[in-house]
Amino acid sequence: MAQSVVLDSCVIFPMPLCDTLLRAAEADLYRIHYSQEILDGATRNLIKKRKMTQEKAARFQQQIIKTFPEGLVQVPEALTEIMTNHPRDRHVLAAAVAAKVEVIVTANLKHFRSEDLEPWGIEAQHPDAFLINLCEAHGEDSLIELLWKQAEDCKNPPITIIELLNKLTLQTPNFASEILFSEYSLDVEEIARQALAQFGNISTDGSRFLEGENYRLNFKKGCLTIVDKLDRGEILKSKNGRLEGKLLVKDIERFQAFAKELEQTSKLSK
Repeated sequence: MAQSVVLDSCVIFPMPLCDTLLRAAEADLYRIHYSQEILDGATRNLIKKRKMTQEKAARFQQQIIKTFPEGLVQVPEALTEIMTNHPRDRHVLAAAVAAKVEVIVTANLKHFRSEDLEPWGIEAQHPDAFLINLCEAHGEDSLIELLWKQAEDCKNPPITIIELLNKLTLQTPNFASEILFSEYSLDVEEIARQALAQFGNISTDGSRFLEGENYRLNFKKGCLTIVDKLDRGEILKSKNGRLEGKLLVKDIERFQAFAKELEQTSKLSK
């Protein structure tokens, strides 16, 4: 049975993240719960930040309730009053208790101390950790398919999946990086190998290397490494068919641009 979760208003407010979380719930990766007060908090911020008009915010609420009618929780006021976490978020914990969920997904972890949640058997998770946990529970492919569809559905303006992941990086950097690595590490590795083959230098120990503006590529004894020369160190390692590392959106964009340069150079040399 899928895990039961209450979404705090702070994870419904950022629209790309909200869309990802709601799509994951629609795909039955978890069971969503929320209260009217949580929805009101999210849409109040959307209106305040001029992301939505009042009319659009009302439609947004109605769509969530229509899509997940079983997720709407009625929270007794008396239950909220006995909660011991931060006063502004006691209604969220009360909703979680009323819904008998296991997890509250919130970016505001300091308002949900473990000593306030443990008596109720509830855990607070940052959306970054929550989405990574969904990957572990259901497989990265489930989330990747969901994200591709999310990007395809964005029409005004249209965005690529890399642009979507760049937006998600603001709230869920580790999740976005994990998906980027899963989707693009093989491409980056292949581009690096082509670059070394075309432009690499050979050192005295027989290794092949290439110094670029941002990266150092090295191939030695069957091991390929890519190093960020500025501040992050090794971002990719490939040895014996095993890939390790952590990629950012800027890495993908730079290597894709490099691939075009390699292709152009190859055409000119023919």
